[in-house]
Amino acid sequence: MHMRNFVITAALALLFSCGSTVEDEPPRIVVDAQPVILIAMVDSIGLGSGDSLYVMGGVEGVAFGPDGNIIILDCGRSCVRIYSPEGEFLRSISRRGNGPGELQTPVFMAISENGMLYVAGTGGELMGVHCFDYFTGEWLDSFQTFVPPSCLEGAEDSLYVRKTLGFAMINDEPMLLVDIEKFGPAPEPLVTYYSDSIPLDLSDESGLIELDWYGYDIAVGSGGQVFVAPRSTETALVIAFSPDGDELSRFRLDLERTARTPEEMDMALSILRAKAISSNENPAGMEADPYKPMIRGLEVDADGNLWVLQGGPTVPTFSVLDASGRFLFNARVEGEPADGSTWRFHMGGDGILAYAEDPISGFQKVYILEAVEVSARE
Repeated sequence: MHMRNFVITAALALLFSCGSTVEDEPPRIVVDAQPVILIAMVDSIGLGSGDSLYVMGGVEGVAFGPDGNIIILDCGRSCVRIYSPEGEFLRSISRRGNGPGELQTPVFMAISENGMLYVAGTGGELMGVHCFDYFTGEWLDSFQTFVPPSCLEGAEDSLYVRKTLGFAMINDEPMLLVDIEKFGPAPEPLVTYYSDSIPLDLSDESGLIELDWYGYDIAVGSGGQVFVAPRSTETALVIAFSPDGDELSRFRLDLERTARTPEEMDMALSILRAKAISSNENPAGMEADPYKPMIRGLEVDADGNLWVLQGGPTVPTFSVLDASGRFLFNARVEGEPADGSTWRFHMGGDGILAYAEDPISGFQKVYILEAVEVSARE
């Protein structure tokens, strides 16, 4: 078993128990059916064939740049692609290779408020985090980590937040260490928001990949407030932190536990296998969980409201709360995308971006979306 797998194995024990050991039960937020905001598609970037500048090798992250341009992490082509708000290709950052600033297997990306671009994965024969200047495309530095950090989110100034996995022997027992921390362009964390250590169980290959690529959903507001949601099929817990790492609140959304359909099981298994291959692991023996995570995404809009992507609905559906956890409204994607249960989102002051991890069309697009009030459409 690879060391990457060895470090990650306690996935299910962590994911399914998070929140259940909290001494004080967090308040439950009732999610009403109404009102509803529709999320409509404005445009898309991506072709099944043709111009190579618009054929995606494998999208693993999207974001808006400080200038409003659209940034796409293309794992298949080992680069970061930049498009105009209208979807016109502008330039690329990095390329496939073993030299300084070149990438082999980029897996996560974040861009800070002032344009520091962070890419996690393997590059220049170093596994860790690679730093670039978004505006010039210049490679600045790389920092080695035990395994590539995941769930990267851009933050204020030149900072970003990430999930880091580690390993330690505690009282002669192997333990998995999970930290969600804030970093800058240096190897040491500046703030720790969430930490856990649990006994290591080496029996669940699917759980390893699940925790490596997902495990927690993270969002960072423009004021530096950080939200963390441990992925779980049994509870919809959200924890809010101040920029300095103080826990402000925690609450649970009153969401229903939902079983996957046979088609959704196939989609989930296909994604697990693809992630295993991207991690240079053997996809044989992967098994998808029969239940969906209750939360599968967090985003913060320009007004500081928290958008919680519900794990159950096939049509992407958000419960939107203010920063204190008060329910405001629901939002859902207009129409019924067949691959909607695999959509991943990014929200910024310039709008909403999304892509399907397992596209039903067979090729990936990046969707440019906007929220439209129902009353405005009637």
